[in-house]
Amino acid sequence: MKKITLLFLLLFGFIGTSQTISHSTSMTLSNTNVACNGGTPSTSSDNRYFRYFKLSDFSITADYTISSVQFGVQTLTIPTLPDGFPVTVKIYSTTSNNFPVAYPAGYTELAQVTTNFLLADVETLVSVPIAATIPAGSNVLVEVGYLAQTASSGNRIFLSANDLGESAPTYISSTACALVPPTPLASINFPNAHLVLSVTGTTLGVKESILQKVSVYPNPSKGKFTVDLPASVSIEKASLTDITGKQMAINLDASNSFSISEYNTGIYILNLQTSEGVLNKRLIKE
Repeated sequence: MKKITLLFLLLFGFIGTSQTISHSTSMTLSNTNVACNGGTPSTSSDNRYFRYFKLSDFSITADYTISSVQFGVQTLTIPTLPDGFPVTVKIYSTTSNNFPVAYPAGYTELAQVTTNFLLADVETLVSVPIAATIPAGSNVLVEVGYLAQTASSGNRIFLSANDLGESAPTYISSTACALVPPTPLASINFPNAHLVLSVTGTTLGVKESILQKVSVYPNPSKGKFTVDLPASVSIEKASLTDITGKQMAINLDASNSFSISEYNTGIYILNLQTSEGVLNKRLIKE
């Protein structure tokens, strides 16, 4: 797979109101994931992982146009797959507020992309371009999975998970392991397996004319930044993302200033959830 780096995605995500959503507390890659495997040598059975996003929890109330899904590849062996291990990403739209009750009824598949992963993708955060628009008032279900490989072929993949926290469960489904309905990993005794995954898209229909008046200065800065807001806009939540995808909480003072002097020099993305919508700002730390 030709990797599209997170930096590339972030730099080109500022037209309109780009927003990345995730239930991963951290996008740090680790090896706590679990999968259904079998045979000698160990070979991947069928595995599908699910992340369900209630968009109102991310202050998204208008159409949400998805452009990519990010996740990590932890380990990979492909002795009989010279073209790579095929992994499929699917996007569903639903009005359900109670996944996985009644799944798959009421879930509409909007897009599907299959990508072959190679050894060069191991221990990297990869981004899969995929296009789907979730209508206002609906929610998002993301499925990342793969079919069972030829028995004892040794073709095996583990997607990355960590134990750094998640704001909603990671679900797994595998017919080979009798997990047909999507099941929380914690329910099968893997509470520390939190699939690393995020979704990037654009929020349509927000009050862009007001949000365009939001600025951050000085930029570049050696560490201290101030957010300048119109009087009608207030900040509800703020976070920072570096070019590796690591997310960090920040605290704004009474004048909407904050410091990142303890962080390395480079490019960061400031994500602001405001009373008028969500927007991202590109920051340069000198």
